[in-house]
Amino acid sequence: MMDELGKSIPVSEGMVDAEQGGERKQPNEFCLNCGTKLLDTFCHHCGQKDIPQRQTLGELWTNFISSFWSYEGKFFRTTKYLITKPGFLAQEYCAGKRESYYHPARMYVFISFVFFLAFFSIPEDPEEDKEKEEVELTEADRKEIANKTKKGFDKLAKITGDSTFTSLGDSIQKQVSANTDTVKSKKKKDKGANFNFDDVKDYKSIEAYDSAQLTKPESERDNWFERLVSKRAIHVRNKYGEDSEKLGEEFVSAFKDNFSKVLFYLLPFFALLLKLLYIRRGYYFSEHLVFSIYYYNFFYLAGTLQILVGLVPWLSWISTFIGFWIVLYLIFAMKRMYKQSWGKTILKYFIFGFLFIILVGIAFAISAFAVFLSL
Repeated sequence: MMDELGKSIPVSEGMVDAEQGGERKQPNEFCLNCGTKLLDTFCHHCGQKDIPQRQTLGELWTNFISSFWSYEGKFFRTTKYLITKPGFLAQEYCAGKRESYYHPARMYVFISFVFFLAFFSIPEDPEEDKEKEEVELTEADRKEIANKTKKGFDKLAKITGDSTFTSLGDSIQKQVSANTDTVKSKKKKDKGANFNFDDVKDYKSIEAYDSAQLTKPESERDNWFERLVSKRAIHVRNKYGEDSEKLGEEFVSAFKDNFSKVLFYLLPFFALLLKLLYIRRGYYFSEHLVFSIYYYNFFYLAGTLQILVGLVPWLSWISTFIGFWIVLYLIFAMKRMYKQSWGKTILKYFIFGFLFIILVGIAFAISAFAVFLSL
């Protein structure tokens, strides 16, 4: 017993000395980054850790691992709570507990970038590509068969001396070509954008439209909005002509480029709706904004996972589960953050959803119109 006590005394004394002000071993007296006199392991002015100016391989590896778990570990921990505990991170942030978690704005930039990278990099549906190949192959086969059939009828015509067989072969070949052109024309039409230029079809140029407007009585002339749309329609029609496929591709491409911006611009409106719904709860608008950013972070993270899982056919059930969780997540987040009864929370959830869907529709309509004006 005495032996064990004797062995424990040096250890205990070392712990007491460390707690009661034992000298801290610090490589530098002043911060290597800003020159401030160091009081602890981290500089109280700029936050840089006090590490030797020249590091051995072992020290470099130790500091690398420490740095990794300090930042990336914080990111993974934040991600875990973001998925499994709706509203928890916003609650912690508003309570002042921020250093233990990854900053919401920094996380938004990273996760939204990953989401849109995955969203715009989705490969086309393999089944759709297969159908296209089959259609093209069928057309080629039909042409080949038609050519061989024509040659066969030409030989029969030579053998029998009857020109009817030649006419019949020509008729079959023309019919196949006509059917093929019809299919291609239909496919091209289906791919194109459905823009209606009937209102300006009589005007070959903007000048012609302006001249026609001047000939009308002032009460019958188009207003400023109608003039704007009509002039843009004439410009687009003259620019793309009958090439509706190119018009559709450029329109969709420009609209996709605006997609991320539209969602970002809706973020303060997301927070504003929450502010109006919980106006009696005494929360600052900034606190609603933090909650909104965390929900956006979850939405982008869950959406990214859903996209990646969707690439594996036998994991479709996980994609479905994620979809349900995206829908239900906001209810649990609102319940935890604002601490109201389930009845009030669900009611406000549906009111919020209805109003936000209207805002989304308006935002995307404005975005589509802006893209049209930019073509």
